[in-house]
Amino acid sequence: MKRFTLTLGVIGLICVIGLSFFGCDNGSTSVDNRAVLVCFGDSLTAGTSATTPYQVDKSRSYPAFLQKKVNMKVENLGDSGDTTVAARDRINTVIDKNPRIVIIEFGANDCFSRIPVAETMENLDAIITILNDGNRKLYLAKFYNDTVVQYLKSLPDLPIIGGFKELANKKDEYDLMFSALESKHHGIELIEDIWADVWGIHMGDPIHPNAEGYEIMAEHYYNALFPYLLENDFL
Repeated sequence: MKRFTLTLGVIGLICVIGLSFFGCDNGSTSVDNRAVLVCFGDSLTAGTSATTPYQVDKSRSYPAFLQKKVNMKVENLGDSGDTTVAARDRINTVIDKNPRIVIIEFGANDCFSRIPVAETMENLDAIITILNDGNRKLYLAKFYNDTVVQYLKSLPDLPIIGGFKELANKKDEYDLMFSALESKHHGIELIEDIWADVWGIHMGDPIHPNAEGYEIMAEHYYNALFPYLLENDFL
């Protein structure tokens, strides 16, 4: 009996050592809470319409799906309806998290609110300048692609949130804005297409993804972050 108990103990010890080296395969990635990834954005970050149209469900947002892929704590600082003006006002909520990585996703609500592109750029420039202190990696997500533009042109305008066609017609201005911000700020990376295989396919309402769409969107973000995550052992 003693010999059998000792054998079980040895097996247990081997399992513990093995788990420490290879991780536990329980369907999710282990999380190092000392490193933080902040997702800073509007309704597309918050998880609007993931499960119920126009309602926020952060548990099915892209940051929630991204959390399953990375070995660091993911904080969802998405606020539905946020413009870059509002984002600039709450920049301290990001700094308070002391993040290693920040994904910045804003702009669509500025157009819906008829905020001039020059003002949007000024606000994003200020946000990036504050966050880009040399201690963290920054990513800036573009909120549309050509497919989105064509889809917006096909939708009837909604006076409550502004004109879809107005957003579509400003694409060139926003392209120039994002390129200028990338050129100005050393080290920041643009995420060009968060909407591939999502827009018009996996939608919770006319302008927000459903849960399946947010999961695909998380994959796009993950692919953009992958080189930095791998280099810094955050996988």
